[in-house]
Amino acid sequence: MIIPSKEQIKRLLSGIDRSFLLKTVLVFAAFVVPLIILYVIDSGSFDYLWKGRAPYFLFLWLLFLEAILGWKKLKEEHTTFWTKKTVLTAVILLLPITYAVGLNFGLNAGIVELGKALGVPIIGGDKWFLTHSWLFSFEYILFTIFFVTSIWLLYGVRGLKSFAVSSFFLGGVGVFYMIDTFYPYGTFTILQSLVPVTVYGAASILGLLGYETQISPAGDVGLNLSVSIGGGEPYPAIVSWSCAGSHSLFLYSFMIMLFLRGTSISRMRKIIYVAVGAVGTFFVNILRIVTIYVIGIHGGDSPAKIFHEFYGEFFFIAWMFIYLSIIFLFETRLIGKISNFCRSNQSPIDTTTTAITARTKAKTVTFSQ
Repeated sequence: MIIPSKEQIKRLLSGIDRSFLLKTVLVFAAFVVPLIILYVIDSGSFDYLWKGRAPYFLFLWLLFLEAILGWKKLKEEHTTFWTKKTVLTAVILLLPITYAVGLNFGLNAGIVELGKALGVPIIGGDKWFLTHSWLFSFEYILFTIFFVTSIWLLYGVRGLKSFAVSSFFLGGVGVFYMIDTFYPYGTFTILQSLVPVTVYGAASILGLLGYETQISPAGDVGLNLSVSIGGGEPYPAIVSWSCAGSHSLFLYSFMIMLFLRGTSISRMRKIIYVAVGAVGTFFVNILRIVTIYVIGIHGGDSPAKIFHEFYGEFFFIAWMFIYLSIIFLFETRLIGKISNFCRSNQSPIDTTTTAITARTKAKTVTFSQ
């Protein structure tokens, strides 16, 4: 094993902007530490992507990727670490840790009381939306405020642009949770437009598999899809906007934006990739719903509920991994080979014309300056 010398280590450290490195470590630590505390307090809440804390893992992943992609741009601002803004940021970044610790010392009850004052609904005596849904919604919005404020103080406007995807993702999760908290069971009708397409798509696939389906309206909540096989006991369930693909499309939009941002892919191909991926994401969600019904018919309500709340989300994760891998291979293998082939087969006349055009443009730019 080759061990680097002291001089090599010194040269490596001298090339690193220590101020920028300390700032980045500070941001990560400010959110990793409270998440560890929250995991110790309630590990079960990290099992769910919908109305749970599992999206925090995706947030940290996006934050890590954006920190790597924006490393060169952000470190161009050579500033000292100990400034008034940095100290203020350190205080702000201590608040997520204070929040996580405070949940065990009465803060949870205070947030519930705030939810009561704001009118979080209690439906049929069930306080789940007040004690759980509201708590998660409030937490995501609060963490978003802490994150955006600290990024702005540490890196300025340039930092907000570099960490735009992770910021909007964290805030978007909070907004979606908050909408469902105040308008539960799909009563926020604006987002219900995807429900009919999802339900009829799932019913069609179930019909091809030999199941009998029946669709009936469920008021503002959504549509009721009842599925049976061979005249057996039907398995009914209501599909609302939160299950119809809105959540998956939301997550997809941020992942595809981060993946395509800063690439040399043409605008037309980016539009095609985004459109195809959106259709694929929507179809994968339909397959997820089909699987829930199949499990419900053959295994009962309990396994179907477990799959719906946890394992079903892996459909989306697997799809995103496969789709982004396909784009990467397509761009690097096929498009790259085509571009190299075109350049290698360009005639001398075309090459001369291109060179003359390039020199003419360069002269024009020089003259205008």
